[in-house]
Amino acid sequence: MSSSSSSSSSSSSSSSALTRDPALLGFVTFIVTLVIQAFHASEHIMQMLQKYVWHLTRFPGLLGTWFDFEWIHLLMNLAILLSLLATWILYTKNPGMWRDSALADAMLVFLLYFQGYHVLEHIFRVMEYLQGVLSPTPGILGRIFPVLEFHFFLNAVLTTAMIVAFVGFQPWRVVTSRRSQPLQPRRAH
Repeated sequence: MSSSSSSSSSSSSSSSALTRDPALLGFVTFIVTLVIQAFHASEHIMQMLQKYVWHLTRFPGLLGTWFDFEWIHLLMNLAILLSLLATWILYTKNPGMWRDSALADAMLVFLLYFQGYHVLEHIFRVMEYLQGVLSPTPGILGRIFPVLEFHFFLNAVLTTAMIVAFVGFQPWRVVTSRRSQPLQPRRAH
């Protein structure tokens, strides 16, 4: 067997393992969402440093110089919402796949509503952008609170709640215990 067919075979068996094991798929979905959100939150931390520590006049974050567009913010937050929804669906459809935790369960539901609101904020910001409102567009509560600080707050709450849910569910324990057991082939019905 050539190395290219061997690597494609191992790649397809990995993806097959993901689809056959909801705990593993949920773990991967949740951890990828958490890593993306952590990076997103670091952008907002950098903006706060740029404003309050370095006293800059613009606060682009780490990548904002290239990617600070309302559409990108909306798509990023929508992707996070959809990924959280996928995690929640996997969790609710497969009871017992992770450690039982009322707090983690509540955090996951909270995250769906909270991130749903966050997406709504960005929908309003895109609508304002399309209407020619100067940047930064305020969104809904950005008319009451300073936009930069408000979005820092939203992302801090989101990241914290995701960490609480992830630690509460402890999905890595199930995944590591299952790695030591061979996957059973799917039976035809």
